[in-house]
Order: sequence, then C-alpha cells, then structure tokens
Amino acid sequence: MGSVEVMATVGLEVRAHGRGIVRRRPIEWIRAHPLAADGMLAVLLTVLALVVHATSPEFDSDDVPRAATWWTPIVVVAGTVPVTIRRVRPILALTLAVAGQLLAETLDIVGSTWLGVLVCVYSVGAHTEGPRCARAIVAIATPVLVLMIVGLYHGEITIVDAIASICTLTAAYVLGDNLRRRRQHVESLADRAERAEREREILARERVTEERARIARELHDIVAHSVSVMVIQATAARRSVATRPAAAEDLLANIERTGRQTMDELRQVLGVLRDADAGPSPSGGGNGVAGVVARPLPTVTDLPALVDATAGLVVRLAVTGVVDAVPAGTGVSVYRVVQEAITNANRHAGPAATIDVRVACTAWGVDVQVDDDGRGASAPRSSDGYGLLGMHERVASAGGTFQAGPRPGGGWRVSARFPLAPPTIPLTSAAGTVAARVET
Repeated sequence: MGSVEVMATVGLEVRAHGRGIVRRRPIEWIRAHPLAADGMLAVLLTVLALVVHATSPEFDSDDVPRAATWWTPIVVVAGTVPVTIRRVRPILALTLAVAGQLLAETLDIVGSTWLGVLVCVYSVGAHTEGPRCARAIVAIATPVLVLMIVGLYHGEITIVDAIASICTLTAAYVLGDNLRRRRQHVESLADRAERAEREREILARERVTEERARIARELHDIVAHSVSVMVIQATAARRSVATRPAAAEDLLANIERTGRQTMDELRQVLGVLRDADAGPSPSGGGNGVAGVVARPLPTVTDLPALVDATAGLVVRLAVTGVVDAVPAGTGVSVYRVVQEAITNANRHAGPAATIDVRVACTAWGVDVQVDDDGRGASAPRSSDGYGLLGMHERVASAGGTFQAGPRPGGGWRVSARFPLAPPTIPLTSAAGTVAARVET
C-alpha cells in the first residue's frame, strides 16, 4: 500500500548485547521522526515514478504516451512529493497528489501510476476522521470519477480498469481507517489502564490514611487516659507517702497495674503494624510485640473496670439494656468515647468534680452520655488536642451522632448515639465533615 510501516520491517537489525539480544526496530525510529520517514518514502516513490516516466514506451505499448521533455518530470513529481506531508496534513497531501495525477493523465504523461494517490488515500483513512474528512473525500473523489467516466466514454480505459481502480483506492482508505480505529482503541485501553492505576493508588493512599488515623485514635485513647490516671495517682501517692504510707502503697500498686495494662493494650494496637507473614517469636517473652498473646479489645462490659481504675474523681456508672446485644465494633467505640470523656474530665473538670456516665443499650442502638459538674468551658483547653476530634471520628465512622459542650447548670457534657446498623457513608467523608464541625 505504500505504507512506511510495511517497509520498516525490512530493516530489522539484530545485535548481541551482553547475554541477551537487543533488536532495534526501524518502526520505532519512524514513529519518532515521521517527517523524515515520509520524506524518504516520497523520495523512493519519486525515483520510481521518474524511472517509469523515462522508460514509458517499454511499459505502454498500446498507447503512445507523451515523450519525456524538460517539463514533464515536474508533472510526475507533483504526484509523489505530497507524500512528504501525508501524516501532518493528510487531506492537503491527497488533494495535491490527485491534482498532479489528474494533470498527468490529462497530458498523457506516464509517471507514478497513482502510487502517490494510493499512499495519500491510505493516510487520510489512518490519520483523519469526522465530517471534514468525509467532505474532503467527496470533493476529491468527484473529479477522479469524472475523469474515469470521460475515459470510459472515449474508450481510453475499460470498465474492468475503472472498477479495479475504485476498489483499490477504497481498500486503501478502509485499511487506513481500520488501523486508525485499532490505534485509538489501544490508546483508549492504555488510558483506562492508567486511570485505573491512578485510582488504585488514590484508594491505597486513602486506606493508609484511614488506618493511620485509626491507629492514632487508639494510641491517643490508650495513652492519654492511662497516663492521666497514673499522673493523678502518682500525685496523690507523693502527697500521702509521709502521712499515709499504706494508701500511698495502694496508689503505687494501681500505677503499676495501670502501666502494665497500658503496655498490653499498646502491644495489641501496634501488632497491626507487623508484617502479616511474620509469626510470633518462638521464645516469646520480652517487652516486644512478638510472643504476646492478643487479648480481646475492651467493650461495654469493661466499663466497670475502667471506672474502678479511675482515681482522683468520683465516677458513677449506669449501664442499662442488654449489653450482650451490642456488636463488638460498636462496643469498642462506646468504651473509647467513655474513656476519652473521663480523661478530659480528669484534665479540665477540677479535683472536686463528679462524673456521671450513662450508657443505654436499646433495640436501635447505644446512647452514651458523660456529664461532669466541674469548671466546664471555663477551664483552659489545649488547642492542639485530638480528644474531641477522635471521639467525633469514632462516632461518625459508626454512622452515629456526637455532641460535646457546656451543659446547663455548669460543667461539661459529652453525648453520642451509636446505631446498630452499619454506617452508609465513607469514613473519609465522615471524618472530614466532623473535622469541620470541630473547627467551627
């Protein structure tokens, strides 16, 4: 078909490179230098057309073509040179090639024998599409058909020649159009694969961010509550070590017990960061994660132990309803919200405050309310804390609602509602909404 892509397979060079074989395909060079490649093709067709023009009497014994003179090669070249721009301006190339070939046919000049037109027709199908392409083809095909009809009328060509020429030109266009559609399909598949890869990377980053936020919440809840309790107990032990050594000893024992429990919970949370293929150490023991037997996460049934471990403030707990009906995931969130609310009360309510914890387990969900009668909103609060934000995110991830603020009559109130149905909104969206509420 006169296509450069077909000719490129001839120049395959194979050379040894190390242990393997590296193949340099000219098709890669042609794609990188389309103008140069088309120029080489135009030169090849031009040389072939000039050779045919110079030896035309030997190829055309029936009709007497015009003898070669100084100007006839110009007409011959006019039908092949437009091949140089067949990819950058395919319609213009086809127009010029057809014009040069029609001029040659009118003047009885034998030359490229429609090879240039054939290549340009293929290029129009391979590199153009749409209504503009259709209009150009109709405009260019009209004079060609008129010339064929005139040739048939004067007996210069036969009906077989006319049909063969039309079929050849049509086949060239169809071949180019099919290759263009195949190329577009491959590019579309590559584009979709690239978009899918980008989406997978975005989803992976979002999952990593969510997991990091979850681990951060767990670490904050465990460390903040336990350290607050240990600080309060250590302060009380220091003050009573001289006057009440027995009480100081009990407080120190509570500090030790709280510290051990905190270490166990930290090991359990940090265990998710381990390699999934790495098993526990056969020897066990030590202070590391390996060899530690995982314990179940705390839930609603562990709230009495949480209240008993809280020292320095009066904490009253009331749990109603069927606790066993609460799912494990919701139970962990309820426990962490109560734990963080008590931690905040320990920090900000004052030493004489009383904390009331109410947990109501109903058929539709769990209601949590933690009130204290301390200093409330008047207490100084750190601007970089994550306690309220962590509680917001926990409740939102479970599809519930959360409120925190001063309560009527003084003090502070934290309330949350956990539905028993799973959440219907993504964690990232919920966390973003909650974060905005916390900022406002």
